[in-house]
This record gives sequence, structure tokens and C-alpha cells, in this order.
Amino acid sequence: PGVVFVELDGVLGIQMEEVVPVHGVDLVWQDTGYTGEGVTMAIIDTGIDGNHTALDDLDDDNMTDDPKIVAFYDAINNPGATNGTEIFPYDDNGHGTHCAGITAGTGAPNYQHIGVAPRANLVGVKVLDGGGSGSFAAVMAGMQWTVDKRHEFNIRAASMSLGALTGAIEWTSSEEESVNRMANEMMRAGVTLFIAAGNSGGTATIGTPGSAEDVITVGSLDKDTSIAIYSSQGPTEEGRVKPNIAFVGSSVNAPDANTGDGYVALSGTSMATPGAAGVAVLMYQANPDLSPFDIRNIMQETSTYRECHYMLANEPCAEDAIPKNRQNNVYGHGHVNAQPAVDEAANYDYDLSLTLNVTLASDYGLDNRVWIGPGESISYNLEGGIQRVQWRTWDMRDNWMDLPEFNSGDSDFEVSHSLLVDRLQYLPNNTIEGTQVILVRAISGASSSTNLATAIHISGEEKIESSDEAGSMSAILIGGLSLIVIILLITLIFAGIQLRDMGFLETEEYYDDEIEEVVGTIVTEDGLVEDG
Repeated sequence: PGVVFVELDGVLGIQMEEVVPVHGVDLVWQDTGYTGEGVTMAIIDTGIDGNHTALDDLDDDNMTDDPKIVAFYDAINNPGATNGTEIFPYDDNGHGTHCAGITAGTGAPNYQHIGVAPRANLVGVKVLDGGGSGSFAAVMAGMQWTVDKRHEFNIRAASMSLGALTGAIEWTSSEEESVNRMANEMMRAGVTLFIAAGNSGGTATIGTPGSAEDVITVGSLDKDTSIAIYSSQGPTEEGRVKPNIAFVGSSVNAPDANTGDGYVALSGTSMATPGAAGVAVLMYQANPDLSPFDIRNIMQETSTYRECHYMLANEPCAEDAIPKNRQNNVYGHGHVNAQPAVDEAANYDYDLSLTLNVTLASDYGLDNRVWIGPGESISYNLEGGIQRVQWRTWDMRDNWMDLPEFNSGDSDFEVSHSLLVDRLQYLPNNTIEGTQVILVRAISGASSSTNLATAIHISGEEKIESSDEAGSMSAILIGGLSLIVIILLITLIFAGIQLRDMGFLETEEYYDDEIEEVVGTIVTEDGLVEDG
């Protein structure tokens, strides 16, 4: 059994710079500066061309060593190579590369086709071969690998543009159930999964895995935000209303695999899905504490609702007649609005304030990372009357913490090597040395700055305490020893009193003159006793 995808060639291609404003992505870039930095997206597809100029690094600077694709797993030709670093990213079909560029392409060399989250990292998960087919086992292996590696590579979201088609080699019903179950498990494991609705058009044509209950199923729009004629519609076989949301997917220009720097226009829900997933990447940069279900709910709530008509029939959708209904089987909850989605994500804990500002003062190395070793610190500057500074790693199991040495009103602060080591050693299965990403934010009252992501390289796990830290430790040590001595003396005195009361010690009464005589006695070095 296998799975096949399909996309339609576009005669007139829409540039990504035209897609971005339709969903308000450009407003997010302008207002917050969020471009996906520090977040990793998995593309579960035919692979990714690691040599394409829009996908080979983060900043399009040949002098820097900062690969955009941080891991690659090949479930088709090298399923045993599971580390993620043994195989150079490749794509012998082109579909996965196109999707990757929509999510996170830099737009090089002409920058007309910049992805939704151009500073995000990518993980390629190849589950389809050069012909676009993949077995049930390969797809399941790729999904499981993504879950297993989510902490190591900080995979917060995944885009999967594949599905069984009528007339193609189909999965058995038990295999479909297994894939849907695995898709739901990915969401519960912390990976927000976006799946294409399919390109069959018409009612009740969304199948596995887009029919999975928990995932975010994406329909496709034309540039004018009307539903694309090919976009599959619900309900699912189980009676669920699908899709969840819709994004532009018609005639989208994105990287053309194995051309070096070429672009090609393709259409399909396959193109809509990575675009919607890119918005989730921006939301995660705004708030890394969000769960996949938070992402789904926020995107649904902030989408522009669209009443629908059944495909090929000018009749309103029955579900639109339901009072206060917020989802139909054509548009889902509507077309994605990036700006309110990111704003709501950012405002979960604090009100976002653009007057509070954090900037990096330390210099980046040639790999676009700040290198930090024992005894060193990363420096930042502040603007806006800051009361507190918080920081965290990008690990999804981590939490925001107040910076202990920051004083209200300070105009700068540092994150030390020892502080990083202390935190990282308590995150399970996390290495300390090597590449990490930390987030910092400034807080004043109920407001917070945007989150500043900093890619760092940690060398050395040994901590060198600063003079202040060393002084504090010495004081603690001295105080602790003093307390122990006092406790021992009290214990001995108390024990002596108890023994005397029980008659185990013979006691004598001394008069003042006898005490003076004893005190005045001197013991010499040879043991002789002399009077003082």
C-alpha cells in the first residue's frame, strides 16, 4: 500500500510577497520583528534540497556557517540512519522543497518569494520517494522519528502535505486508523501538526491523515481568498467538520528543487499547509509556552469566518445555518490572520508592549551564534524602564525564570555561562555543550517586550564562579560550618547534663578560690604543671 500526493502547475504564479499581505504576515514582521528565529519546523514530505540558495543557510551570507536545515531523516532510502546528521538533505522529487520554501525560505537570490518565517530552522523528514509514493511503514517511521527528536532539534511544528487519493494505491482501513492515531499523538506530544485537506474538491473528500481529529487540517484559497476549486471539503467519514482553517495555496512561487536558485509556481492544499504552519512558527516565537492545542484554538478564533456554498451547487452550507457556528466544511473557521494570531499568542501572559525593548550587545561569530565559555557572559541592553528580566531556553519543557541578579531600573544585564549550565543540566536528554537558543524578555508591570531569541554556542560544562558568586558561596560555607559547631556544642552540653542527672558522672563543687587556682595553672610543653 502507498500514498500519493498531487499538485497543479500554475500558469501565472503568485509571488510570496503577494501571499504574505493577504494573511497579514508582513504586519507581524514590521511590528514585532518576529521571523521564526529559534523555532524548528519539520517538513514531512519528499525531502528538502539542502543546496538551494533559499534553504542552505539562515542569512544568505557565504561567509557564515549557519545551516537552515538542522537535521534530515530519510525513511525511504536510509531508514537506519536515525541521528539526523548522517545524510545531507536532498529531494529527488521537488514537492518537499517547495513546501519548505513557503514556510521558511529566505527568498534568495531575488527576495520576491520570502517564506512566512524566513529565520526559522527546518528538519527534513523524507517519507515519499522520487515518484511521490511512500509506504505506510515509511510514513509512520517519519512521524515517529519527528516525535522522538522533538526535544533534540526543538521541533515545535510539522507540515505534512500528503494523503490517499481516489484511484491511487490506498491504505487499508486499519493503516488509515494507525496514521490518524499517530497524527493525534504528535499533537499530544507537543508537535503542532498541519495536514493538507487534499485536492479532490467536492463534499466529503477529506481522507487520511487530514481527517484526524486533533490535527490542523488546511484548505486552499485563491489569491482573492475565495476557496480554490480543487480544495477538498468535509465532512470526514467520521462526520467531523473539516478543514480547520484555510490559507492561500493557488499558483504559489517557491523554491524549485535541484536548480540551485530557481523558483516554480505550484497549486494545491500542499502549498497552503506550510504557509499556515509558518504562522504557527511566528506564534511560537511570541510565546514558546503554547501547546499545539493553544496554537490551533488561537488560529481558529482569529481567522476571518467565511460563509460557504457547496461545491458545484449554489446552495449555502447547512452548517452555516447553525446559530453562532464557527466552522464549516469548506473554509473551516476561515482564512488565517497572522497579526491577531501572533498578538493573542504574545498576550497570553503579559500585554505586549513595543515600548519595552531588549537588544543583544554581545557579538555574533561567523556561525551567527554567540560563543560562550566558562567564566563568560552574554550581554544585553534595555530600553523602557524595565522592572524585571526573564529568560529561558527554547526547550519545550523549560519555563520562564526571573534573572536573579537584575535590579529594577538597570539598563543592561548578562546571562552567565554558569547560569546556562545550571539550567541545561536539569533538562532531560539535553546536551550542554554545542548549539542552544535562549529567549529573553523585559517586563514592566503587566507588560512585556517582544521575545529576543539568541543562538549561542556553549563550550565547556565546568562552571567558573564570578567573584560575587564565590563570595556568596564562601559566606554560605562559613555560616554553615559555624552553625554545625554551635549545634555540636549544644548537643554535648545537653548530653553532659543528662549523664550527670542519671548519676553516670561524679561531680564536685568548686569554690571561687579553687576555680581561680585552676584557671591560673599553666601546662608546659613537656606536660609539667606550673602555677601562673
